[in-house]
Amino acid sequence: MGCSWNDLPFELRTGIEGRTGAVTGADPATAGTVSDFAATLETPAGPVFCKAVREDNPKAWMHRRESVVNAVLPAGLAPGLLWTVEAGGWLALGFERVPGRHADLSPGSADLPLVARALEALAGALTPAPPLRAFGLAERWSGQDFWHQLGDRHRGRLDPWIMERLGTLIVAEREAPELIDGRTLVHTDLSGPNLLVVGDDVRAVDWAFPAPGAVWADTAYLVVRLIEAGHAPAAAETWAAGVSVWRKAPEWSVTAFGAILTGRWLLHAVETPGAPRESLSAHGLAWLRHRLG
Repeated sequence: MGCSWNDLPFELRTGIEGRTGAVTGADPATAGTVSDFAATLETPAGPVFCKAVREDNPKAWMHRRESVVNAVLPAGLAPGLLWTVEAGGWLALGFERVPGRHADLSPGSADLPLVARALEALAGALTPAPPLRAFGLAERWSGQDFWHQLGDRHRGRLDPWIMERLGTLIVAEREAPELIDGRTLVHTDLSGPNLLVVGDDVRAVDWAFPAPGAVWADTAYLVVRLIEAGHAPAAAETWAAGVSVWRKAPEWSVTAFGAILTGRWLLHAVETPGAPRESLSAHGLAWLRHRLG
């Protein structure tokens, strides 16, 4: 559980109120968050969404990265960053409070066309990528050998379908970094909770893992999330085909993307069991089975 407004260090609260005026209320966030504090603050100028983290939190770098990324994002793509405050061993970020809800990615959802349109807008506005010191997807995934490690160390835990195609998966993984390189700043963690529906618009939140990469990469990430939400892999790809940037993706590049992403999740699931990794690896494997037969 995160802490409350009154639990924050006096120096931090004072610094925040220096930017907002007196805080008269703090409504805690209900969605999952890695922040030590996350709430909508009631201020004289109106509500502000604030997330804060102790500087010794191992995930504090995610908040610092967000503070840098949101400062260069074009207006309308994400809630605007209003201020940052560092005090008392904490880092706090204040964002425009956008009234909305998390996107519903389930089959038949009315949000799906809005999400597709948002992907088009993100790709258009973030190509070329704005100036930002961030490793590209190609660098992030260069030299990875998830499938090779799975075959070496966990061969007995791999099902026959994987074993029959292990060589192909290893090749796909090896070639993936070059194939997913590109000039677009991609979010790399889009999911229902990270997409905020505001009327007929969708804004992307939690920009902790951005990277320059292929223009179609965020759509590819969402294909797995659609499968997670109940879509058959073929149906998820049919939806993706409605996004123009997806239609630019070479077939083998998409397969290589799915292979390295799923290999990463599966290796983590095998070596560090946990529901999120196991679930994502299962959905990634469903997608690969569709693509590789």
